[in-house]
Amino acid sequence: MWVRQVIILVAIFFIAFLFQNAFLGRLGLPGSTPDLILVSVIAVALAYGYEIGMMYGFAAGILVDLAPSTEGVIGVNALLFMAAAFFAGRLLDPRDRTVPLLIGLTAAIVGAVILARGVIDSILGQPTVVWGNMAGLILSGAIYAGLLTPIVVMPVVWVVKKFTPEVAV
Repeated sequence: MWVRQVIILVAIFFIAFLFQNAFLGRLGLPGSTPDLILVSVIAVALAYGYEIGMMYGFAAGILVDLAPSTEGVIGVNALLFMAAAFFAGRLLDPRDRTVPLLIGLTAAIVGAVILARGVIDSILGQPTVVWGNMAGLILSGAIYAGLLTPIVVMPVVWVVKKFTPEVAV
């Protein structure tokens, strides 16, 4: 059972990481870059529950922090991805999950993560935070997350229910 889970989680991260860095990061969209890895963390938390979602979020966050294209303190993404997985897995009852509610939840969590990342980076003294741009970054990040939700969350939930039905939420 756990081997199938690990294979699914590694495949989800690998696809999200490659697609985000090879395609989404180079689109030049206004505002923030769509965070496909964060949306995949939320999708895993919704599919498997918050415990596995937090483990996946920690692993994904550490791997993102260790990527050569990332600047900043190692561990910040892991902390934020774990918090996102916790809230995504705990806020909605599995019986109440409709597509519009999932889109709103994902957009709200991504917006909160962008704000929290700005606050943490400011506390840690990172010079990349420009508070005058923060409202636009939060809004664009939430919109991009809302657009990615049906494309990411629904297939992840389907794959989890198909290949590991014994642990799917």
